[in-house]
Amino acid sequence: MRNKILLFVIASLLFMVAAKSDKPAYRLFNAKGKVVDYADLLKEAKKADIIFFGEMHDNPICHWLELELTKDLYNEKKEKLILGAEMFEVDNQLLLKEYISKMIRKKDFEAEAKLWKNYATDYAPLVDFARENGIKFVATNIPHRYAAIVNLKGFEGILQGRTGLNS
Repeated sequence: MRNKILLFVIASLLFMVAAKSDKPAYRLFNAKGKVVDYADLLKEAKKADIIFFGEMHDNPICHWLELELTKDLYNEKKEKLILGAEMFEVDNQLLLKEYISKMIRKKDFEAEAKLWKNYATDYAPLVDFARENGIKFVATNIPHRYAAIVNLKGFEGILQGRTGLNS
């Protein structure tokens, strides 16, 4: 009798997990604050020309969801899909393009590119998916050296550097 109860509990749990088609690690909301499921997100994403995915850079669940959405959108859009990410500064675009197009090896790319400390766990799966499927990937972040100038001197600091003026 005990084995039958245990078997029933295990079977019930497996059925509940198998019946769940949503991405359960994440709670999603629409613009009105209503809870929606992953299928709703994907349906809307398929209609969009541009998708901006706001994230917490140190949250691996965000990166997992980005990867899942990218995979599902790729199944729909194929070569029309283009990725862009601020994890890469624009001065790394050539390295990123060479890696995605399989001109350079992973170890060379990772040695030369400016990568965030959580690249291997959180970002590499997305980049590698792009590489495996030939998806264009754009580096969208400002180079750190310019961000540092703006942080210290404001946008005027960039203009001063372009005109040769010193402060």
